[in-house]
Amino acid sequence: MESAPILFYMSKPLVPALLLGLLGTFCAAAQRPGTPYLYFRLITPRGIQTLEPGRPPQVSNNEAIRLEVCIRARTVKDRFEQPDIRALNQHPEYFAHRPPPNIALTLHQVLPDGWPASRKDMPFRVNSSGGGKDLAVYFVNVDLDMLEERTVRLQRAGQFIDWMLTQSPADTRSHMLETSSARQRLIEHFEEIYINNPPGDYEITAQYTPTTPENWQGTLVSAPARLRVINAGDFFDVIKAKQAYEAGTIN
Repeated sequence: MESAPILFYMSKPLVPALLLGLLGTFCAAAQRPGTPYLYFRLITPRGIQTLEPGRPPQVSNNEAIRLEVCIRARTVKDRFEQPDIRALNQHPEYFAHRPPPNIALTLHQVLPDGWPASRKDMPFRVNSSGGGKDLAVYFVNVDLDMLEERTVRLQRAGQFIDWMLTQSPADTRSHMLETSSARQRLIEHFEEIYINNPPGDYEITAQYTPTTPENWQGTLVSAPARLRVINAGDFFDVIKAKQAYEAGTIN
């Protein structure tokens, strides 16, 4: 496993409000009944919801944002490529003997000084558990989170390891961390799973570009979908609280 996470994101320049308005009109027109279109579904503990214009759904800052990127075909007889995206948890040779990924994402933070002109490109990483087809809907699972500087992530992971060692000083397994190399490996493990999405409003867009000739041809661009990240606690603090609760030290 590489020591630093790979970032998968598309960097786009800021687009004037007029062009964004035209894009929204184009996407809305492309999604008329009888026309294939691209959209998002959000997976939550309460079920799956389609992202629609209006009030953005809230997601926690300390969890991956679980989405499905979906293609709605005109009929069940239409043939589309299975949506696929490049992800961190795929084998390095995943695309060696299959068509290249046909889904690309953009993610922008909506800055508080104005909408829709003020946006900031956000680096993010993607994991995927695959996809499937449900009647006329093709989909691929996308779990994404945004990334702080790696030095910050390593520092937070190191602090968490130090806290872990204070909880069970007599545990013989603690001796495994007496060497700097063993401790560093554990720090890198927790750095990789650490999630800290900055609270705020975000806009995500998907683009589908088919790569094989035998299926439906044409590029699809989703209407921009909005999400609101709320502060639900630090990733490591949540783990600490859960451990304390299970140990019976807090109610």
